[in-house]
This record gives sequence, structure tokens and C-alpha cells, in this order.
Amino acid sequence: MLVCLILIAILGSVTGLEADKVGIVHMHGFWQAFDEQHHLDFKDFVEEKTGVKVHLIDAFNDLAMPPAESSITPLNVQVPEILKMVKNIAAQYDKIIAVGFSQGGVIWRAMIESWDDHNVDTFISIAAPQSGQAGIPPKYLASLGNLPFVKMAQSQGKTISEADMKLLPYDPRVQQVFAPSNYYRNPVTYQLYLTTDFFPKLNNEVGNKKEKRKQKNNFERLRKLVLIGGPDEETIVPWQSEMFGFISADQNIIPMKKTKFYKKNLFGLKTLDKKNAITKCIKGGLKHNDFPNSMEVLHDCVLPAIRDVLNA
Repeated sequence: MLVCLILIAILGSVTGLEADKVGIVHMHGFWQAFDEQHHLDFKDFVEEKTGVKVHLIDAFNDLAMPPAESSITPLNVQVPEILKMVKNIAAQYDKIIAVGFSQGGVIWRAMIESWDDHNVDTFISIAAPQSGQAGIPPKYLASLGNLPFVKMAQSQGKTISEADMKLLPYDPRVQQVFAPSNYYRNPVTYQLYLTTDFFPKLNNEVGNKKEKRKQKNNFERLRKLVLIGGPDEETIVPWQSEMFGFISADQNIIPMKKTKFYKKNLFGLKTLDKKNAITKCIKGGLKHNDFPNSMEVLHDCVLPAIRDVLNA
């Protein structure tokens, strides 16, 4: 009996020690704050079930027009600022689990690719447009319509057509003030997309060889990549972007392995897949904001990924 108690104490302390060596760093999405209820629910659930501390990043919250900083701030400003905070957190642990919801998933990928010798073991991407946003959801259209120079044009009697709105995200003035435009990637206007400053560089579609190699090496350091999303998604267009798939100019869905990202192995996606490092967790019946605290997602997708890190 005494031996059993000693073994339990030892095993219990080992498990606790493993949890102490691992931290989770969670980045919220666009038009959101770190302390919204579904993110707090995520934190409470994961900490209770695993004992691993979840850090919710308190940065670039909510929606405020420039010059105020918020989730609308361009990503080439957000990423380096958030990365400073993340590095301070990561220094407390042997390894960390990156969790990014929606735009937060794009931010996390950008941080991973730019962070040499990072200690991110697993990246959990939740309902994030990893291949870009091919269309503009209605609620984003409303935000674009509130941009000062758009209002000015309308006040001068100029009509902005639906076709104009589809090109508007590429306008440098929009790129500099509206974060979702930074990962807008309409397949019909691909060449115009390549002129933008953020997403083509993140995907290694443009850039110098040294920077491309660095970004690819950093992404390939991941031990696991977990992609979570689903077909009833109403915000990410197409929803397959959450799985690194996309859509062609003639509106046909392109699965991950058929995309240019994968076939040319631009930033290491194929490398991870060949190592069986990619897990896709597809859940139906969920709208965009349902994903962070869905019990089905947490039980079937998130907990197994965290436990895999603890057991690695």
C-alpha cells in the first residue's frame, strides 16, 4: 500500500511538472477582445481539464478606427508588437501551444514564421483563413463603408459599385487601416493581390530567398499543426481556407494538396504533411463564433492536441 502511494505521488508530480513546462498562448480574432466570454470559456475549460495555463493575449482588442489601436490595425503592425508579448510568456516554458482564432490564427502563423528558434510545439488554428479570404462578408462590407475616404467619395456623389468594393481591399489606403484586407486574396484578381504587402510575403509568394528560407524553416519547426473549421462557417470564404484549401477563379474548391502553397511547398506545409504532423478537425453545424468554446470542438479537437504535447 505504501509503495502504491509513493508511485501515485511520483506520477502525479511528473504530470504536474509536465503541465508546468507547457503553456498555451491564445490570440483572439478580428472585431473581438481577449476577454470575451467564449475565450474565457476556452481558458477555463482547458485549464480545468489539462492543468496547462492559458494566456489570453490582451492586445489590439475590439474595433476602433485609426489612429486608435484595435483588431482593425494592420497586421504588419500587430504581429511584431504581439510577438514581443508572446516571447516574454514563452520564456517561462519549455514549449508552448499556439492557439489562434480567426484573424488570430493568421497572426499566429506570421509570428511563427518570423520567430527564429521558437519553442512553439503545436499550432492550433481555429476557424482561421489560412489560405486567405476570397470574399467579403457583409459585416466587413459595412466596416469598409465607414472608412473616411470612402465616406468622402460618397459625400461627393461618387457611386462605389459592388465590383469596386471587391477591389477596395487592395487599395494601399485600406491595407494601411483595415486588417482583414491584409489577407484578402480574391483568385480573380491574383496579380493585384501580389502587390499587397503582408499576405504574399507570409505565404512566400514574393520576397528574397533568405527571408523565404527563414520563414519556411521556422514553420517547419512545428511538431504538430491542428486545423479546425467547418462547412457551416459563414465568415471565412471559402470555409476550406481554414484547412489550407481555397477556391479557383472559376469558383471550384481546391483542396490543400492541390494548392500552390502545398505543391510548391512554399512555406513548409507539404513538409509537415509528409511528417504526418497535420491534423484536420472538421465540425459541421457551427457558425464562426461558435468554434472557440464549442464543447464538441474542445473535446474532439483541442484536448487531444494538448494531451499529445504533454505526452510527447
